Amino acid sequence: MAFRHLPANSAEETLAALKEHGDDGKVFAGGVALSILMKSGVYEPDVLIDIAGANDLDFIEETENGGVRIGAKTVHRKIETSPLVQERFPLLADIFHNVATIRIRSQGTVGGNLCFAEPASDPPGAFLALEARMNTRKADGTERVVPATEFWTGYYECALDEDELLCSIEVDPLPDGFQTACTRFTTRSKEDKPCVSVSTAVLTEEDGKTAREVRIGLGGVEAIFRRLTAVEEGLKGKELNQENIDAVLADSLDDLDPLTDIRASGDYRRQVTPVLIRRTILKALGVS
Repeated sequence: MAFRHLPANSAEETLAALKEHGDDGKVFAGGVALSILMKSGVYEPDVLIDIAGANDLDFIEETENGGVRIGAKTVHRKIETSPLVQERFPLLADIFHNVATIRIRSQGTVGGNLCFAEPASDPPGAFLALEARMNTRKADGTERVVPATEFWTGYYECALDEDELLCSIEVDPLPDGFQTACTRFTTRSKEDKPCVSVSTAVLTEEDGKTAREVRIGLGGVEAIFRRLTAVEEGLKGKELNQENIDAVLADSLDDLDPLTDIRASGDYRRQVTPVLIRRTILKALGVS
């Protein structure tokens, strides 16, 4: 396996390299996923664009409205341990704390995770539930803001063009009263990739029981991460108890298209996914 190693020490240098090499070049950050594909011969780039020195893509900062903006080169461990993230977005801190092992969290980057778009992944579901936005740039100066709901487009595919770079992820603060929770379910070991990954953000009426707004981000189950909008709409105005949640799930998951892989069959995922969604909603409310 022969390739040219091309260091890129800023977003500008990375974009210039992408423009020059097109599909023959591949951005390399933590390399957690890409290195496996390269070693197995699945992907053989002519040019490896190494952004290890692109420190302008490595940051966690507060936005003007009290949200957070995270640079695409930021490693999982930095997000997990960020006081700002822990205070404002405990869902993200929890999600990134449970990604694989501490060695991988210290190497893998959030941008690499999101752009690789492997179905067996946890962070995308959390960003969906938080209604995150992906900020991108091209070498010609064009910038885009892509909602998380539009970022993943297919099996291992995202919305980035050939010469486009994910620069940061932005999340606005949740309105007062929202409660969040996540569940990652593995079938082999705690450190394995998820068979099912559910993230929820729940807002109730003043009674603490009736759903005003429910957001559900699903990963690990299907080829593409997505919000379960039919379930969310079905739960509005209902008391969030086991009976009501199960009834809505039974009526709203007809379009579920679960994968069959080394972690589980599609039939198995179809059976356990509703249970895990219900448990995660109740977990957000503090109900065991």
